[in-house]
Amino acid sequence: MAFFMNPGEMFLGCLNGVEQKFLVKLIRTAQQSGYTRFVEPCAGTFAMANLAVRSGFKPEQIETSDVSMMTSVMGYAITGQSLEPLEIHAQGFTDEELLDPATALFAQIYLRTSKSAGNEYFHNMLVDLRTRKAEHIESIRRQIEVTKNLLGGMSYRPLDMWDHLEEVLDDPHALVVANPPTYFAGYEKFYDTQGKMTWKEPPYKMFDPETGHKDLFEKCMNAKALVLCYQEKRSGEAVGFPIFARSGTRADLNSYITTNREDEAVALANGKKIKRPTEGKLEPLPCSMLPRDYEITEKSEIKIIPVSGAVTQYYRMLWTHNFVGSQATYNRVVLIDGYVAAVFGISKMQAESIFVWYVMKQPHKTYRLGRLCYMLAQNRGFVDTLLDDIEKEKVVKMRTAMLTKYAENKEVRGIMKLVNRQEDKEHGYKLTYEADLVEGRDESATLIEWLRREKKWLESRTQATK
Repeated sequence: MAFFMNPGEMFLGCLNGVEQKFLVKLIRTAQQSGYTRFVEPCAGTFAMANLAVRSGFKPEQIETSDVSMMTSVMGYAITGQSLEPLEIHAQGFTDEELLDPATALFAQIYLRTSKSAGNEYFHNMLVDLRTRKAEHIESIRRQIEVTKNLLGGMSYRPLDMWDHLEEVLDDPHALVVANPPTYFAGYEKFYDTQGKMTWKEPPYKMFDPETGHKDLFEKCMNAKALVLCYQEKRSGEAVGFPIFARSGTRADLNSYITTNREDEAVALANGKKIKRPTEGKLEPLPCSMLPRDYEITEKSEIKIIPVSGAVTQYYRMLWTHNFVGSQATYNRVVLIDGYVAAVFGISKMQAESIFVWYVMKQPHKTYRLGRLCYMLAQNRGFVDTLLDDIEKEKVVKMRTAMLTKYAENKEVRGIMKLVNRQEDKEHGYKLTYEADLVEGRDESATLIEWLRREKKWLESRTQATK
């Protein structure tokens, strides 16, 4: 018998087609209305992330998490992370075998099935898994590759839903779609191998639907983020504002999609664009902008200071024609001798990298200040100020992406390497760049190195015009 009936079966969610159609329209309109961050805690089989990509979100805008081993293996495979930190061990499999995502997923399915082998159905299934092991592993491998092609670029972490929510609920541009277990200890029961398979499980709080949905909406009701939650409840017992319902999903339960902001969610589900709230009054810092002919020297003082998105928004709108603002988790201003020289924004993305969302600078007659920003963002010392202790061990790269009519971006030449180029019908090209973080270089050393490169560039340009 064929254990997986089609190549995508493992990664399909539990959502009915009608629910998917409802969510696709809502998510697409949210993306068009200015939501720039899609969050899927309790990611499961990444059903919501799949819908987000179908609805217009870029994988780089999607962050996912879960506490199950199966999801973590899938998440690490999709995001290109080594399975070694998960410390997976399984009866009948070597640790080296389990570094392969397809084999690790097969082992989990096999050992989960073996606990019920006394039942004739599961016995037959176990025999099939054993006799056609190579075929099943190859099928899983194909499924992983298909999903990686779709979602590659998103971020994934083994993380409790509650911890993930703490990070995102204060972001007015975040759309959170949660699908927690529909019955108590659902994760524990479904993935139980009776101790035959273990891993470095993250700390988490078991979700009890009897109280968990109430706790969730107490936390989310006044959040700046828009939150959607899938739940199965009896009639009249749904928690939050129900915006979708389907009857008879399980016994006497109905499926609901509820939200923390009814009017907005209903408008989006009906395809009506909404105006996103601003991040606050746009105000400059109490210091002047760098004069366009200001002389920058090796003795100049350079500082990177954290600011709100509202502050960087002011300068971005001032310096950019036809500004459309992407949002970042961390917004920074670069000061040179006390003058505002540039702004940039960074988020934590894939586990091994941080992502530069934007770099904008005060125009200067001589120097390319944007290159200075990328070099500052590339410094290990700076990046570590954004990370916790575990992330510091994993993050080793900086990435960025840009839409341009040119096949190369000269602003990052020599700083970052082009790793992906895709044609874009509207803009020409989508370029993705990547660079290793630089160890042991502080702001002053970065300024000196940047000036050296700029002077060399100026000399070569002068020679070319003679």
